[in-house]
Amino acid sequence: MPLVTALLLGMQHALEVDHLVAVTTFVSRRPALRAAAGFGARWGFGHATAVLVFGGVLLLTGVRLAPRFEALGELLVGVMLLFLGARAMRSARRMHLHAPALLHAHDADATVPHAHPHGTLGAGVTWVGLTHGLAGTSAVVALVPALVGSRVAGFGYLLAFGLGTMAAMSAAAVAAALAVRRAQRTSLAWARTVTLVVGGAALAVGAVWVVRSGAAVLRG
Repeated sequence: MPLVTALLLGMQHALEVDHLVAVTTFVSRRPALRAAAGFGARWGFGHATAVLVFGGVLLLTGVRLAPRFEALGELLVGVMLLFLGARAMRSARRMHLHAPALLHAHDADATVPHAHPHGTLGAGVTWVGLTHGLAGTSAVVALVPALVGSRVAGFGYLLAFGLGTMAAMSAAAVAAALAVRRAQRTSLAWARTVTLVVGGAALAVGAVWVVRSGAAVLRG
Protein backbone atom coordinates (compact mmCIF):
# COMPACT_ATOMS: atom_id res chain seq x y z
CA MET A 1 0.00 0.00 0.00
CA PRO A 2 2.76 2.57 0.72
CA LEU A 3 4.14 1.99 -2.80
CA VAL A 4 0.72 2.68 -4.33
CA THR A 5 0.52 5.83 -2.22
CA ALA A 6 3.96 6.87 -3.43
CA LEU A 7 2.98 6.24 -7.05
CA LEU A 8 -0.15 8.38 -6.71
CA LEU A 9 1.68 11.14 -4.86
CA GLY A 10 4.33 11.15 -7.58
CA MET A 11 1.65 11.55 -10.23
CA GLN A 12 0.08 14.41 -8.31
CA HIS A 13 3.45 16.03 -7.75
CA ALA A 14 4.29 15.95 -11.46
CA LEU A 15 1.22 18.06 -12.24
CA GLU A 16 2.29 21.05 -10.15
CA VAL A 17 2.18 24.24 -12.16
CA ASP A 18 5.92 24.94 -12.27
CA HIS A 19 6.55 21.45 -13.63
CA LEU A 20 3.84 21.71 -16.27
CA VAL A 21 4.88 25.10 -17.63
CA ALA A 22 8.52 24.02 -17.81
CA VAL A 23 7.82 20.89 -19.86
CA THR A 24 5.25 22.66 -22.02
CA THR A 25 7.89 25.14 -23.18
CA PHE A 26 9.71 22.15 -24.70
CA VAL A 27 6.55 20.65 -26.15
CA SER A 28 5.61 23.97 -27.80
CA ARG A 29 8.84 23.81 -29.80
CA ARG A 30 8.34 20.21 -30.94
CA PRO A 31 4.73 19.05 -30.49
CA ALA A 32 4.96 15.64 -32.17
CA LEU A 33 3.16 13.20 -29.87
CA ARG A 34 6.05 10.75 -29.59
CA ALA A 35 8.48 13.58 -28.90
CA ALA A 36 6.14 15.06 -26.28
CA ALA A 37 5.85 11.73 -24.49
CA GLY A 38 9.63 11.55 -24.56
CA PHE A 39 9.92 15.02 -23.06
CA GLY A 40 7.62 14.02 -20.22
CA ALA A 41 9.49 10.78 -19.62
CA ARG A 42 12.89 12.51 -19.70
CA TRP A 43 11.71 15.19 -17.28
CA GLY A 44 10.38 12.44 -15.03
CA PHE A 45 13.64 10.52 -15.31
CA GLY A 46 15.65 13.56 -14.30
CA HIS A 47 13.29 14.28 -11.43
CA ALA A 48 13.27 10.65 -10.27
CA THR A 49 17.07 10.45 -10.44
CA ALA A 50 17.46 13.49 -8.23
CA VAL A 51 14.89 12.24 -5.73
CA LEU A 52 16.30 8.72 -5.62
CA VAL A 53 19.99 9.69 -5.36
CA PHE A 54 19.76 12.80 -3.22
CA GLY A 55 16.81 11.46 -1.26
CA GLY A 56 18.66 8.20 -0.69
CA VAL A 57 21.58 10.09 0.81
CA LEU A 58 19.21 11.92 3.15
CA LEU A 59 17.56 8.64 4.15
CA LEU A 60 20.87 6.93 4.88
CA THR A 61 22.39 9.81 6.81
CA GLY A 62 19.28 11.11 8.53
CA VAL A 63 20.28 14.64 7.55
CA ARG A 64 17.54 17.23 7.15
CA LEU A 65 18.29 20.29 5.08
CA ALA A 66 17.85 23.73 6.58
CA PRO A 67 15.00 25.79 5.09
CA ARG A 68 17.54 28.14 3.53
CA PHE A 69 18.96 25.37 1.34
CA GLU A 70 15.46 24.44 0.19
CA ALA A 71 14.84 28.08 -0.66
CA LEU A 72 18.05 28.17 -2.71
CA GLY A 73 16.80 25.19 -4.71
CA GLU A 74 13.50 26.93 -5.35
CA LEU A 75 15.36 30.08 -6.38
CA LEU A 76 17.29 28.04 -8.95
CA VAL A 77 14.00 26.64 -10.29
CA GLY A 78 12.63 30.16 -10.60
CA VAL A 79 15.64 31.36 -12.58
CA MET A 80 15.38 28.29 -14.81
CA LEU A 81 11.70 29.03 -15.51
CA LEU A 82 12.57 32.61 -16.45
CA PHE A 83 15.11 31.28 -18.94
CA LEU A 84 12.66 28.75 -20.41
CA GLY A 85 9.94 31.38 -20.67
CA ALA A 86 12.23 33.82 -22.46
CA ARG A 87 13.33 31.08 -24.86
CA ALA A 88 9.71 30.18 -25.63
CA MET A 89 8.91 33.84 -26.34
CA ARG A 90 11.86 34.03 -28.72
CA SER A 91 10.78 30.80 -30.44
CA ALA A 92 7.30 32.25 -30.99
CA ARG A 93 8.77 35.20 -32.88
CA ARG A 94 10.79 32.84 -35.11
CA MET A 95 7.89 30.50 -35.84
CA HIS A 96 6.96 29.97 -39.50
CA LEU A 97 5.07 27.62 -41.77
CA HIS A 98 6.56 24.26 -42.68
CA ALA A 99 5.18 21.56 -44.92
CA PRO A 100 2.97 19.75 -44.30
CA ALA A 101 1.13 22.68 -42.68
CA LEU A 102 2.93 22.46 -39.37
CA LEU A 103 4.83 25.16 -37.52
CA HIS A 104 7.89 25.15 -35.39
CA ALA A 105 10.71 27.45 -34.39
CA HIS A 106 14.19 27.83 -35.76
CA ASP A 107 17.14 28.95 -33.68
CA ALA A 108 19.39 31.31 -35.57
CA ASP A 109 22.30 30.47 -33.29
CA ALA A 110 22.01 26.71 -33.63
CA THR A 111 25.37 25.15 -34.46
CA VAL A 112 24.06 21.94 -36.01
CA PRO A 113 23.97 21.69 -39.85
CA HIS A 114 20.20 22.18 -40.01
CA ALA A 115 18.35 25.08 -38.37
CA HIS A 116 16.19 23.02 -36.06
CA PRO A 117 17.33 22.76 -32.41
CA HIS A 118 15.51 19.48 -31.78
CA GLY A 119 18.58 17.44 -30.97
CA THR A 120 19.31 19.37 -27.77
CA LEU A 121 15.79 19.41 -26.33
CA GLY A 122 15.82 15.92 -24.82
CA ALA A 123 18.93 16.50 -22.75
CA GLY A 124 17.66 19.93 -21.75
CA VAL A 125 14.36 18.67 -20.38
CA THR A 126 16.18 15.96 -18.40
CA TRP A 127 18.26 18.64 -16.68
CA VAL A 128 15.11 20.63 -15.98
CA GLY A 129 13.58 17.58 -14.30
CA LEU A 130 16.78 17.04 -12.33
CA THR A 131 16.67 20.63 -11.08
CA HIS A 132 13.03 20.31 -10.08
CA GLY A 133 13.83 17.06 -8.30
CA LEU A 134 16.71 18.55 -6.33
CA ALA A 135 14.53 21.47 -5.23
CA GLY A 136 11.75 19.19 -3.97
CA THR A 137 13.65 16.18 -2.63
CA SER A 138 13.68 17.26 1.00
CA ALA A 139 9.88 17.58 1.06
CA VAL A 140 9.46 14.13 -0.50
CA VAL A 141 11.87 12.48 1.94
CA ALA A 142 10.07 14.10 4.88
CA LEU A 143 7.02 11.94 4.09
CA VAL A 144 8.90 8.64 4.09
CA PRO A 145 9.26 7.94 7.86
CA ALA A 146 5.52 8.30 8.36
CA LEU A 147 4.69 5.80 5.61
CA VAL A 148 7.40 3.13 5.70
CA GLY A 149 9.36 1.44 8.45
CA SER A 150 12.77 0.74 6.95
CA ARG A 151 15.39 2.27 4.71
CA VAL A 152 14.90 -0.40 2.06
CA ALA A 153 11.19 0.35 1.99
CA GLY A 154 12.10 4.02 1.88
CA PHE A 155 14.10 3.52 -1.30
CA GLY A 156 11.15 1.60 -2.77
CA TYR A 157 8.91 4.52 -1.87
CA LEU A 158 11.22 7.00 -3.63
CA LEU A 159 11.40 4.77 -6.71
CA ALA A 160 7.62 4.41 -6.91
CA PHE A 161 7.27 8.16 -6.47
CA GLY A 162 9.63 8.68 -9.39
CA LEU A 163 7.73 6.27 -11.62
CA GLY A 164 4.54 8.16 -10.83
CA THR A 165 6.09 11.46 -11.89
CA MET A 166 7.30 9.94 -15.16
CA ALA A 167 3.90 8.47 -16.04
CA ALA A 168 1.91 11.58 -15.19
CA MET A 169 4.24 14.01 -16.92
CA SER A 170 4.35 11.90 -20.07
CA ALA A 171 0.55 11.97 -20.23
CA ALA A 172 0.45 15.70 -19.52
CA ALA A 173 3.05 16.40 -22.22
CA VAL A 174 1.05 14.45 -24.80
CA ALA A 175 -2.08 16.42 -23.87
CA ALA A 176 -0.13 19.66 -24.29
CA ALA A 177 1.18 18.50 -27.66
CA LEU A 178 -2.35 17.80 -28.88
CA ALA A 179 -3.38 21.33 -27.94
CA VAL A 180 -0.33 22.89 -29.61
CA ARG A 181 -0.79 20.84 -32.79
CA ARG A 182 -4.39 21.94 -33.01
CA ALA A 183 -3.28 25.56 -32.74
CA GLN A 184 -0.64 24.98 -35.41
CA ARG A 185 -3.24 23.74 -37.86
CA THR A 186 -5.39 26.84 -37.28
CA SER A 187 -3.05 29.65 -38.27
CA LEU A 188 0.45 30.97 -37.82
CA ALA A 189 -0.86 33.83 -35.67
CA TRP A 190 -2.76 31.46 -33.37
CA ALA A 191 0.24 29.13 -33.04
CA ARG A 192 2.42 32.07 -32.09
CA THR A 193 -0.15 33.20 -29.55
CA VAL A 194 -0.21 29.79 -27.88
CA THR A 195 3.57 29.69 -27.66
CA LEU A 196 3.66 33.25 -26.29
CA VAL A 197 1.12 32.26 -23.63
CA VAL A 198 3.26 29.28 -22.67
CA GLY A 199 6.34 31.47 -22.46
CA GLY A 200 4.47 34.12 -20.50
CA ALA A 201 3.21 31.53 -18.04
CA ALA A 202 6.76 30.27 -17.47
CA LEU A 203 7.98 33.83 -16.93
CA ALA A 204 5.16 34.58 -14.48
CA VAL A 205 5.64 31.40 -12.45
CA GLY A 206 9.41 31.88 -12.49
CA ALA A 207 9.08 35.44 -11.23
CA VAL A 208 6.86 34.30 -8.36
CA TRP A 209 9.34 31.60 -7.39
CA VAL A 210 12.28 34.00 -7.55
CA VAL A 211 10.56 36.61 -5.38
CA ARG A 212 9.24 34.09 -2.86
CA SER A 213 12.37 31.98 -2.55
CA GLY A 214 14.66 35.01 -2.71
CA ALA A 215 12.88 36.52 0.28
CA ALA A 216 13.26 33.21 2.16
CA VAL A 217 16.99 33.11 1.41
CA LEU A 218 17.45 36.66 2.67
CA ARG A 219 15.58 35.84 5.87
CA GLY A 220 18.10 33.04 6.37
